[in-house]
Amino acid sequence: MTRHTSRRRLLQTLGVAATGPTLAGLASGRGKPTTTRFAAFNVVELETEQVQSPGDPQAAAAARVIQEVRPDVLVVNELTNNLQEGVATDTPNVEAFVENYLTVPQRDDLEGIDYPYTLQPDSNTGVLPEADYDFNKDGSAGERPGDAFGFGFYPGHYAFVVASRVPFDESAVRTFQEFRWADMPGNLIPLESDPGTDTDAIYLTEAETEVYRLSSKTHVDVPFEVDDGVVHGLFAHPTPSAFDGANNFNGRWNHDEVRFFADYVAGEDYIYDDSGQSGGLGADADYVLLGDMNAGPGSDRPLDPATTYFLENPDFDTSSLPTSPGGAQRGNPYATATFGGGSQVDWVLPSPSLSTRRSSVVWPSRNAEKRGLGADVAAASDHRLVWANVTRR
Repeated sequence: MTRHTSRRRLLQTLGVAATGPTLAGLASGRGKPTTTRFAAFNVVELETEQVQSPGDPQAAAAARVIQEVRPDVLVVNELTNNLQEGVATDTPNVEAFVENYLTVPQRDDLEGIDYPYTLQPDSNTGVLPEADYDFNKDGSAGERPGDAFGFGFYPGHYAFVVASRVPFDESAVRTFQEFRWADMPGNLIPLESDPGTDTDAIYLTEAETEVYRLSSKTHVDVPFEVDDGVVHGLFAHPTPSAFDGANNFNGRWNHDEVRFFADYVAGEDYIYDDSGQSGGLGADADYVLLGDMNAGPGSDRPLDPATTYFLENPDFDTSSLPTSPGGAQRGNPYATATFGGGSQVDWVLPSPSLSTRRSSVVWPSRNAEKRGLGADVAAASDHRLVWANVTRR
């Protein structure tokens, strides 16, 4: 990917301050800027039967962690999309999780949180194309999970949801579920014709590139109406850069999924959404990228998209990244997950026009078991909730 002029640098070139719509306005009567708390939490494989009724231990533990942090905007990765799954329920899983767990105090000293604005976007996980393809090259075509657009044992498996106390215009939400990987210029698709492709490699045939989608779940842009301005929440959950063949299929796929939002905030015109609208964000837009990106800096994998598209990208503010005592005890204060000795894969990244006032990874040290929080984070997931208070500069 060719590096682009950052939006801040572009505005400076045009002689305009790097401002835009006010994020949170002013606190009433005090003249102090207010903040919005954005959070990302991968609650590993939270399924329909767990959230549609109260009493599930994992869902309750996750709710206790969320009630400790009390985010205004929350993305929960790996919550099944029951509407895609085809399970007959009265409410979408995101609303059930809010009603059965988040609005109900999960401990005597905690308060429930109501999230009146929710989004449960369709996911590519477990979704098979109309024709049968052997995407994973195991000799059998049209079989889940390996021949779906995204790894999943049923449609909507490993999906994600958004819950918000901040309103958004659902008609203005942009989704990119159907964007084809081949339509990204300079993509890293492993092809059948590549030199060295052999029986241990996973690749796409020419016919498969015509249908294969970039997003393993979906990419979503949600325009939150924060006081008198708009902040775009950018949500995705790229495929893990592992579990593949000798030619690094999933690593390349993850790289380009991560790259997509870097191109999107740079305003690239090759992008199109599921409604047919073309182009990325405008240069004056405010945004926060958040979710489990399955990409951490300094990985020993052949590609390192987190460094290229997050840490070294002036279109994201990485000057104040979330840390935790628990991660520090594992040797990486920025770690957000237990695997790999402590991996930094979950992100809350604002645009340079915004400022991070406070941030944290919810991972207590071993000797700081406040209110049982350490037990809750362990019971909820092998990932840790990441949050940041964001405001105007």
